[in-house]
Amino acid sequence: MPAIVSFRKTIAPAARPLRRAFAFVGRSRRRARYLRDGIEGIAMELRLTPNAHVEILREFGASVGKDVSIHGPIHIVNAGSDFSRLSIGDRVHLGTDVLIDLAGDVTIESGATLSMRCNLVTHMDVGPGPLRDRRPRQEGPVRIGAGAYLGIGATVLHGVTIGEAATIGAHALVDRDVAPGATMLAPRARLSQAGAE
Repeated sequence: MPAIVSFRKTIAPAARPLRRAFAFVGRSRRRARYLRDGIEGIAMELRLTPNAHVEILREFGASVGKDVSIHGPIHIVNAGSDFSRLSIGDRVHLGTDVLIDLAGDVTIESGATLSMRCNLVTHMDVGPGPLRDRRPRQEGPVRIGAGAYLGIGATVLHGVTIGEAATIGAHALVDRDVAPGATMLAPRARLSQAGAE
């Protein structure tokens, strides 16, 4: 295995210009998939590509800044006809398996980090069942402030703004705005009384 890693490092500088030269092939294939499957097909591409996330998001309407790192897969749902409701600033990091719901606008400002398996949810809809009258659909934009950090598995609900340089702990469920610089933590696991005996 070390020989393969060494070989990849050796050829990487030569492969980059070739990959750029043949980028039109990927773009053409994605255009054909968009014609066939719509934006859902492109969302599937984001789940499968090893390294073209930023390029694909820009191609299909998202605003993506410089030096953005995305460790796929990334899951985008409810995008409508394109990704234009998504805005990502410079130097943003998205970990593996981040989910972004584009039923509403999502803004991730420069320098923010979303750890793996974070969820940005812009709507709540109980569907066509009997709860529909009691719980009507709710929507709202999600904004992640500049330099904010979301720990693994954090979920931000519709209409919430995470303030600049705020910290959201692992697995926290955030259902209201977080002030700039604030820290929000999920409850820690604790030993139950039954387990203490």
